[in-house]
Amino acid sequence: MAHQACEKQDLDAGAQSGIFASRFSPRRYYRPELDVVRLIAFLLIFAEHTLPSHADSRVADAIGRFAPVLYAASSACKFGLSLFFTLSAFLICELLLREREAVGEVGVKQFYIRRILRIWPLYYLALVLGEVAAFLPGGEHASALNMGWFAIFMGAWCLMTRGAFNNPAGVLWSISIEEQFYLFAPWIVKYFNRKSLHAFCLAIILVANIWLFCLGKIHTSYKPIWFNSFVQFECFACGILLCLLLRSRLPGIAVWQRMLLVSCGLFGWFSACYWLHNDFAYPGENPGSWPLIGGYALGALGAVLILVAFLGLDHKLIPGWAVYLGRISFGLYVYHLFALDIVNHVMIGHLASISSPIFILKAIMTLGLNILMAVISYHFFELPFLRMKKRHTIIESEPIGANVTLLRGARVSGATSQTM
Repeated sequence: MAHQACEKQDLDAGAQSGIFASRFSPRRYYRPELDVVRLIAFLLIFAEHTLPSHADSRVADAIGRFAPVLYAASSACKFGLSLFFTLSAFLICELLLREREAVGEVGVKQFYIRRILRIWPLYYLALVLGEVAAFLPGGEHASALNMGWFAIFMGAWCLMTRGAFNNPAGVLWSISIEEQFYLFAPWIVKYFNRKSLHAFCLAIILVANIWLFCLGKIHTSYKPIWFNSFVQFECFACGILLCLLLRSRLPGIAVWQRMLLVSCGLFGWFSACYWLHNDFAYPGENPGSWPLIGGYALGALGAVLILVAFLGLDHKLIPGWAVYLGRISFGLYVYHLFALDIVNHVMIGHLASISSPIFILKAIMTLGLNILMAVISYHFFELPFLRMKKRHTIIESEPIGANVTLLRGARVSGATSQTM
């Protein structure tokens, strides 16, 4: 009771100053609103893989001159991945900094054990499923060989150098980029002070933009840009910078201001695809160095704005189902192309037209199957590894359990999907 009273006093003091102080317990950090952000990021990626792209010429027949707007909106959904990267870096940095403050150092070994137990079981299961899918009717046999690149977390470089392939496990390329980020994340927090961390992040952003400038100059195709680890590291750097800027504080802003931040972030993503043409099909359509630099900057900035918009959100505004789905979002992301492939094979033909009811039915069936697969995977496959991970946890990001219950305070009980 005394501890709860102290937390309430901290909240009241924070509300009066316009900033919610989140340093209630140096050994605990859990924000249920970040699970909602994770769910939103997944839904954006799901929409990008479900909505029609430039390759579907039938869309123009259905909606006429509004087709370019739909194409740009669909393409902008890809920045949901940028939101994932930014959120991941923000949480990793926040939890490692808290660990360093609480115990005086960063346990690098424990960090890698936690990451292995959280990522590897589901990751390698998906690779095995990808191998099986490669030899099923309609599968691409050659894609089975590419799984070797993914097994050593070089999936992004495989797609960048060898081109994309038709396999639902191909979505794991982004996880391979996260694993590359984990190679240096604990070390920089362990040995760098805040000033050095700022410099490191600015250097990463500079490297990312140098790559974009060079790739724009040679008018390369889209895939060597989007799948490039150095380009995507810009989002990780922005997530770390946001963590350093906030210093464990939460923005105390009104709901309308949060909605404005989200709107600005989404509009920035749309602008990157509609006006700066950051999503193009052929090398000859490469917009050039400066549009690429500007477009990817809008992608990272939009992710930061959306993350800030949700940080410190009143928990009474957060639905429990959204928190739960955010917790199982890793499974949702890993399985969503498998679910899409299953639905495509079950239904007669593929998308007939954007105006057809089949399009809506297909999306609903895919999302429903995807959720079912993720729920089963989480409770019957992932949870045992999460319980083992808890033994190596220094900063509690929330106790593991089976249910999700939002309480009127800053606490949520249930199984966590926070990145640490």
